[in-house]
This record gives sequence, structure tokens and C-alpha cells, in this order.
Amino acid sequence: MTGNDDANEGENRRSRRAFLGAAAAAGVVGTSGCLTLSPTVRVTGIEDSIVFKAISVSEPWASGRVNANVTFTPSATTEYGVRTLVVVSSSGSEFDTAGVYGGQTSKSVFLPVGKSTLTAVDFDGKTVDSVSVTVGGDRLL
Repeated sequence: MTGNDDANEGENRRSRRAFLGAAAAAGVVGTSGCLTLSPTVRVTGIEDSIVFKAISVSEPWASGRVNANVTFTPSATTEYGVRTLVVVSSSGSEFDTAGVYGGQTSKSVFLPVGKSTLTAVDFDGKTVDSVSVTVGGDRLL
């Protein structure tokens, strides 16, 4: 085996890795229906919210949903006792839920692409606050 053979073998490994990576990415998009790039979020009602301080999205997802970071007001989990977040899609079905601990300042939830409602629920199961959320972005099929 010569030094040139070693170089060719390394090049073949890189080519194989690149091919497998591209095939895996295509498979994710192909089996999930769409890929949302540069996701954006618009929240209605957050300026008057006693629970929600900010909601942000940052990474693309290939299944009609994005990962969102929800930041709470200082009194959300203490004074108001928020213990659960519930995301309800525009069709009226539950899309995601997430538990919240006392003193927690933020939580990640999945939001569907399109319109949904994010609701904060206290330890007694009562609604504390809700906001309307619209997620958009560049969709690739």
C-alpha cells in the first residue's frame, strides 16, 4: 500500500460520509412532509400577559413543528402557580404539554407551524393565562 492509496481511501470515506449525510437529510424531509426554515413566531396577547414574557423559535424542524422557548414573568410560577403549559392546535386538538416547576423561568415546548393557543394552567388545573401563537417561515416540501 502506498501513501497515495491511503489518500484515496480517506477521500472515499469522506465521500461516503457526505453521501450518507445527504441521504439522511433527504430521508427526514421526505418522510416528514415539509421542512420549515428560518421559523418566525408572532404572539398575540403577550403584552398583557401575567404569565408569558417572551416566546422565541430558532431552529428548523422537519415535521410541521418547531421547538419554542417560553420565558415566564417573575410571578408566573410563584404567585400564579403555573405548573403546566398546553399547546392546542388550530384544529382544537392538544399538540404538546409540558410540566413546569415552581421558580422555573423558562420552558421549551413544541409549537405547530400555523396558528395555535398556548395556555398556562395552575396546580388546580385552572387556566391562568393564554396567548395566540402563529409560527411561520420558509417551507420546503
